[in-house]
Amino acid sequence: MNNRFLILGSAFALFMAASTGNATNELNNTMDAARANQEEGAASQKKIDALYEQKRIALQDMRITQTEIDQLNVYNRQLREIIVNQNNQIASLNKQIEDIEKTQEGIMPLMERMLNGLEAFVSLDIPFLLEEREQRIANLRSLLLASDVTVSEKFRRVLEAYQIEIEYGRTIEAYRGENDLAETVDYLRIGRNALLTVSLDGERARAWNAKQKKWDDLDSGYARSITKGVQIARKQSAPSLLELPLPTLVEMK
Repeated sequence: MNNRFLILGSAFALFMAASTGNATNELNNTMDAARANQEEGAASQKKIDALYEQKRIALQDMRITQTEIDQLNVYNRQLREIIVNQNNQIASLNKQIEDIEKTQEGIMPLMERMLNGLEAFVSLDIPFLLEEREQRIANLRSLLLASDVTVSEKFRRVLEAYQIEIEYGRTIEAYRGENDLAETVDYLRIGRNALLTVSLDGERARAWNAKQKKWDDLDSGYARSITKGVQIARKQSAPSLLELPLPTLVEMK
């Protein structure tokens, strides 16, 4: 009997040991599987996180690219407007240049005619400062041929010569020079009304006869008045009334 219980106890112990061993193995297997699943899930999550990060970066790059495209479109539109404006300006400048060239074509002959007229006027005028006035006209003719001088400057100089001639008619002037007899005399010009001379010794006086284009001798009494007029013109004497060979008395100022 005792042997029988002993055998049964041993058998039960062996069964329990076997059962415990099997349970332990199953638990270990389960835990291993859980760990494997956990590791696989973590790896999957990393992949998901990486994909989300790639997506975020891609979206950010896309937004940046879109912003750059928008800015480029604005720039291109502005550039087109600038180009249109520049083309309009170029067309306007070309038109102005064309107009200027046409104007210049008309101004050059005009200036030539003006010089011809000025030259004729000087030749018919009372013969004062002839060398200076004729040289001014000659210089202007050379200026018209100069390629390095603008048309506007040439025209300004021609007008300046005209203005100088106009001023001669409004002023009195005294200067020393040689007369037609190769004598050194003092000249007195009163506008364009009279051109008078007096010898340096104050003895001989002459007047230009505009009608006959010659010099007339004056009475010696005029010599003193002409000498006084020369002094007034040179601001060496105070203005005063003088008796000169004119239709009326001239107040020297």
